Amino acid sequence: MAKMKRIGEFLRRREVLGAFLVLFLVSGFYSMKLIGTGEYDVRSRRIGTYVEEGKLKHEAYLRPNELYGYRVGMENYPIPMVERFILTYDYRSRPGLKGTYDLTVRREYYVTRGSEEIVLWEDRLFESSGRLTNGSFRDQYVLDLRVLGERGEEIAEELGVKRLRSRVTVEAVVRGGTAVGGRELSESFHHSVELVKDPTAGLYYFTKTEKVERRPITVTRTEKTTVKVLGVETDVGTARTVTASLTLLSLLPLVGYAYTARKGNDGLKKIRPYIVRGSPENVDRVIYLKTSGDLERAFELIDRPIVHYSDGGDEVFAIIDGNVAYEYRRSSGGKGEKAN
Repeated sequence: MAKMKRIGEFLRRREVLGAFLVLFLVSGFYSMKLIGTGEYDVRSRRIGTYVEEGKLKHEAYLRPNELYGYRVGMENYPIPMVERFILTYDYRSRPGLKGTYDLTVRREYYVTRGSEEIVLWEDRLFESSGRLTNGSFRDQYVLDLRVLGERGEEIAEELGVKRLRSRVTVEAVVRGGTAVGGRELSESFHHSVELVKDPTAGLYYFTKTEKVERRPITVTRTEKTTVKVLGVETDVGTARTVTASLTLLSLLPLVGYAYTARKGNDGLKKIRPYIVRGSPENVDRVIYLKTSGDLERAFELIDRPIVHYSDGGDEVFAIIDGNVAYEYRRSSGGKGEKAN
């Protein structure tokens, strides 16, 4: 008990309370500062760019003429002059993709109903597939328009549809993966080109003959965020635990002091002006009061001064009524009440 009392007296010293107050303010400041700090720092670093390119090169063999020659490559071709097309498809990727490819040339026969297209038949004119070589492939096909026209007439006659329309498409699909900077990439590439026959303009032309896709390659690293607290560097999670613990521990003595200081004001404030120093005389009977509230009520009833004196280790507040004393005792261990 004596040891605990000495500890309590030590904690109530002003310089000790001041140190705890400073510690509370500092640790509280860091705790509030760390609330908005993330525990992990996510950083992305660009290590390169992934590029895929697909291109359809087209040339036409023409009927004998004195204008263009026999074999030409143009953006637009006069319909009556073209006999066949040479289609060369090139695909390449950087860094080189490891995977497979499929190249398909198809002709679809369709009719329109309102804004909807209804495909009635499909011919696969050419199909090629294989593995990529150093992330690339090349394939070629000759599209004979004379054969295509004869086949179209057969299909139209078989279906019995007068307004049958058709289109030729070249479709390339590539799937594969590669490793860059320790990161695995999984890619899928799709490219579709259409041969358009425009009777109004009298021209053949190809749509979207080139397709290029570029994507940045990044590496993401997640690391614990570090901060400095009172000159010591540590991660945010540890810093939060330490500062919160210090804030709580430094708050306990301050709360304890505030509580004991408040407890010391135990109801004597109202009657303090009527407390005088002295000691009772000619007392034959003592009535003991348990609380300061009892003392206050006794004072209101008897309406006599309150005598304050010390008796051993106790403070005594007494109201003398004849030879009867009404006493309220409390330990004199630092309550701080003083008589006038």
